[in-house]
Amino acid sequence: MTATTPDALATGTQAAWRRWLRRHGWTFGVWILLVVLVAYYSTLIPAFGSFQLASIINNGAPLVFLAAAQAVIVIAGGIDLGVGGMMVLTNVTAARFMEGQPLATTLVIGVIILLLAAAINAGVGWIITTSKVPDIVITLGSLYFFQGLALAVLPNPGGGTSEGFRWLFTGSPRGIGSNPYPAAILISVVILIVAWWIGKTRSGLSLYAVGSDKTAAYLSGIRAARVKIVSYAVGGALAAMAGLALTAIAGRGNPTAVGGNATLNSVAAIVLGGVALTGGIGSVIAVVPAGLILFFLNPILTAMGVDPNRAQIVQGVLIVVVMMVTGLIEWRRRRRV
Repeated sequence: MTATTPDALATGTQAAWRRWLRRHGWTFGVWILLVVLVAYYSTLIPAFGSFQLASIINNGAPLVFLAAAQAVIVIAGGIDLGVGGMMVLTNVTAARFMEGQPLATTLVIGVIILLLAAAINAGVGWIITTSKVPDIVITLGSLYFFQGLALAVLPNPGGGTSEGFRWLFTGSPRGIGSNPYPAAILISVVILIVAWWIGKTRSGLSLYAVGSDKTAAYLSGIRAARVKIVSYAVGGALAAMAGLALTAIAGRGNPTAVGGNATLNSVAAIVLGGVALTGGIGSVIAVVPAGLILFFLNPILTAMGVDPNRAQIVQGVLIVVVMMVTGLIEWRRRRRV
């Protein structure tokens, strides 16, 4: 008996390691890829320090929040083409009403904007569940609606916010600095809260159930329509976080920004982060490095001397390769089942 104990322990350890790798291997791999790209970028430029690191984290924050918004909705079996428009709308709304206000007031305005964005996007989810029209159709309409509403709120680029609000998102009262920690902490707190909610609470776990098999989820007593509305509400709040981050970085609102491009980038980020577009599979934590990587591609290619206009080609090839790999992994998983 004692002779076989070490073998049994070794076997159990290997099994536990394999289970961890199956569950978190993709997330771990994306984080490693980000670290490798940052290390490689540091060799391409004359000096790499806190300023460059802050630039990556701060300027990548809007895409990270937007990708998290898309991930929550896609995990629940939907897709939101309007998240980019929501980002633009919250950006100009914040810039208009925060201009000339002290930090405390701008924080209150920010919270109100988050709540309104959650309520509005919950309405989009309600329309989808009530009308039975596919998500892609309704949310495409919401993209144009949000973009048009942004122009009504702020016809021309302008507005502003407090220096303290800018520091909260960027680590600098001017929006540009060498302190990456405030933005990194803010991103970490928001993403960890969302990840905890999805992975530990009943309502969060329901997202995976509905995204995996809506019929089975309904038969098990889960209210699929309610889950979808909740996913759109959380996605709206995260898209609003992206808009607030954009306001802090730029120090103004820009109603002419193309929300459609931001939406496509959010979809690309969740694919790179391992979130299945079919729903029910993925991690919100993985979209953090994925969003930073997609933002980071242009500086890397520029430092390599590649024409910036070709960055989209590289991004497209990357997404196609990732889709092929995830498809192969899913095919092998189904064969084992």
